[in-house]
Amino acid sequence: MPDAPSARHGAMPVLVAGFALLAPAARHADAGAAPWLAWRDANPFVAASGLPFAPPSAGPGHWRIDAVVAASNTEIAFDRGGERLLHDAEVHEARIAVTRAFGEHWIARATIGSVSIGEGFLDGFIEDWHRVFGLDDGDRGRLAGDGHAIRYDDGREAVAFDRRLRATTPLMVDVAYRMPRATTEWLAGATVKLPTTHASVLVDDRAVDASLWLAAQATDPDARLPWGLRAGAMHRGATRLLPARANEFVPFADATLAWRLAPRWDVAAQLQWHGALYDSAIPYLDDAATLAISSAWHSRHGWTLRGGLVEDAIPKHAQDVTFFLSLTL
Repeated sequence: MPDAPSARHGAMPVLVAGFALLAPAARHADAGAAPWLAWRDANPFVAASGLPFAPPSAGPGHWRIDAVVAASNTEIAFDRGGERLLHDAEVHEARIAVTRAFGEHWIARATIGSVSIGEGFLDGFIEDWHRVFGLDDGDRGRLAGDGHAIRYDDGREAVAFDRRLRATTPLMVDVAYRMPRATTEWLAGATVKLPTTHASVLVDDRAVDASLWLAAQATDPDARLPWGLRAGAMHRGATRLLPARANEFVPFADATLAWRLAPRWDVAAQLQWHGALYDSAIPYLDDAATLAISSAWHSRHGWTLRGGLVEDAIPKHAQDVTFFLSLTL
């Protein structure tokens, strides 16, 4: 399944302009809510699907805007059971999520972004980090890729990607009904993924995916340990990315917990797990878990700046490492 010719997209100017226009209306980013990060597994075989981001959140009757930039670096190769996979590339993503709470009970969010795949700049840093702390480099430096290669072949299906690419990510739309309590709330939600680009099936698998999920989270602005939990399942549409191996239903679960070190400063951890999107002997196409560790500064003017990193909690089942920075209004 070779990729279609690359197409350049001017998504970033649109994202920046939208952020500037909506920012004045988004001055109430729900203080006290769970520290959800708009994140999911960055493995392209997963990110091209409709696997939901963390649950939406915003104060009743208010807007919320999240802008995220991230760089994910992976060097990994497998040859198992007649399947071969090589991923030697760095993925950069800029994403914006706009959330609107309609009164006390309904909340909606739209998420879209721009992704680029190429050699990147993190290889040397990661290898130096491993060397300093005596960590195993795994497949790093041993692969025959050119720094922007992602290839899969099982003798029946093939993905051949060996170029630089920039494209628009799929559009994700979330709608949820909230049931507030004194210091917590329950959410029953649905997420739909809509295709946006033909640039590569590794950016958008062209399926219309739908998910249903239940979540609970803290809403107490005085909570020292704000938290959130979510579980659900995704039904996959007619994917063009390894369709013969694609699983129709994929379960997922997320959890987040923060510790407020000071009124405007916290550290947070977010663990996300999903079932296997493909029937495969290769761990990278199996179930996966990622752990995000971050720290945030909450401005008195209503915005939050958060930065951190994401690691594969189950080795070789997700991207190696991701560094991210987010701004919330």
